Amino acid sequence: MEKILSIIIPTYNMAALLPRCLDSLTASGVLDDLDILVVNDGSTDSSRAVAYSYAERYPQSIKVVDKKNGNYGSTINAALPLAVGEYVKVLDSDDWFDSQALAKYVAELKSLEQGVDVSVTHFLMIHEGGRTETVKYQNYGREPYTYGKVYNLDKVLGDGFIRYFLMHSLTYRTQLLRDHGYRQTEGISYTDIQWSSYPFFWAGSIVFHDLVVYRYNMDREGQTMDPAVIRKSLPQLERMTMDLMDFYRKADMSDLSEARVGFLRQYFKNRLRLLVKTHLMDIPRREFDKEAFSSLDSWIQAVLTEFRMGRIRVFPENKVIRIDAYRYWHRHRDRLPVWIEGLNHLVDPIARRIFVLLFH
Repeated sequence: MEKILSIIIPTYNMAALLPRCLDSLTASGVLDDLDILVVNDGSTDSSRAVAYSYAERYPQSIKVVDKKNGNYGSTINAALPLAVGEYVKVLDSDDWFDSQALAKYVAELKSLEQGVDVSVTHFLMIHEGGRTETVKYQNYGREPYTYGKVYNLDKVLGDGFIRYFLMHSLTYRTQLLRDHGYRQTEGISYTDIQWSSYPFFWAGSIVFHDLVVYRYNMDREGQTMDPAVIRKSLPQLERMTMDLMDFYRKADMSDLSEARVGFLRQYFKNRLRLLVKTHLMDIPRREFDKEAFSSLDSWIQAVLTEFRMGRIRVFPENKVIRIDAYRYWHRHRDRLPVWIEGLNHLVDPIARRIFVLLFH
């Protein structure tokens, strides 16, 4: 039977959580339509045994790819050539899918009259303590696109409603990635950022689905977006950002529309902004290295000039304290005063909660 959807599951020492991930797929009722690739990235626990136990039970749908440890990007690179589904999606092994939503999603993919390069679904973020937040691609409550309708990607990107996409929402036409030799950087974390950006240089069409498929589990110690993990992995995040800019530098954009170029430029500028924000606002003051950031800042300023991106502004997310931390750095060669940072930490969660209540 032909497969409609390949699901790549990178796995490293996730024996305790992998069954929940795989059970969410096997319980969907559409297993025959799925091509599931569990990539064991040199796990030292029993992840390999867990994966093979499922492959033995569901040999027509689940395959295990064994490889030496090479971090996240290497698992995608190992699995993509083996994918047989018309579309391909990544599912982290500590996350899972809503089984019923997945069944509906498969039906909608099969009903598309033509191959679509990018397919977008909603996803559910699970925060500390079990608090949940549904993430939709909307503009302050407005959902600008008709679900199930295929759009020209240039139109969507040119509208300006969407500033970026996250990997949890994205599915691609498999052949699109193969045609352009898609690969992720190996040996470092956070390469899902490449999954969320590089294909937008090549894609021509996009469709949105009113389905909350992906369950993104942020309520786990050691999760890569855990602030403590980000601080520890900051050099990898910097390397990832530098790789993004190198890709942008080398990309042939001669055939891209003005809207597409503008979207990509804004996306990469935002990645630079997030890197600045991590240094100037997110890591503890005691871990802030002025000399190291000064060197990084010189590189960032050179990139902004090279790609004519303008200046970066870094404000607190709460939109109440309107102080530009990056401008403050350039004036004083220091982070914001302690009292402002303290006030910001008090206001941020309150403003965030209000935003969620109003628009989600």
